[in-house]
Amino acid sequence: MTQIQKFSLLYDSDEDRLAWDAEDPQGATTRLWLTQRLCRGLIKALVPMLQQTAQPDLPPQHAATVQSWEQQAAMADFGHVPSVQPSAETVVGLVKAVHIQPTNGGMNLTFEFGAEESRAVSLAHPAVRQMLTVLYRLNVAAGWALDLWPSWIADPITPPPTETVN
Repeated sequence: MTQIQKFSLLYDSDEDRLAWDAEDPQGATTRLWLTQRLCRGLIKALVPMLQQTAQPDLPPQHAATVQSWEQQAAMADFGHVPSVQPSAETVVGLVKAVHIQPTNGGMNLTFEFGAEESRAVSLAHPAVRQMLTVLYRLNVAAGWALDLWPSWIADPITPPPTETVN
């Protein structure tokens, strides 16, 4: 199994799939194709796992607000890192399954494709939130159904201004 150090996501309208371009620590690249069906399954799995990590004893009427704030905070830290650039040597495969393993403070995702091929990435919770926001935006761009997306990803609450008014 190869460990992913950096990745980029994009929608390919000709393929009607998402391309997960990944780079390992040695600079080798992989393009993993994610179908709409696989993405829906990934969203169905990740969103509840992420919701359970944020103050599980919180009253339900406040949970969406807290999730929205955490989502907004994660996106405030979203950096501008150059995209992964596939090359002629890039390994390409259609993802058959994604295995999610919760960790202390994050998640490990392992993508299975091809003949016993896999790629793994470890993400802290803010990075999972950032990835979900990008996946949401790509789902919108693709015109895919948005029924699985919680409002705290689709339309996070904008935090109040930090200025003090007396």
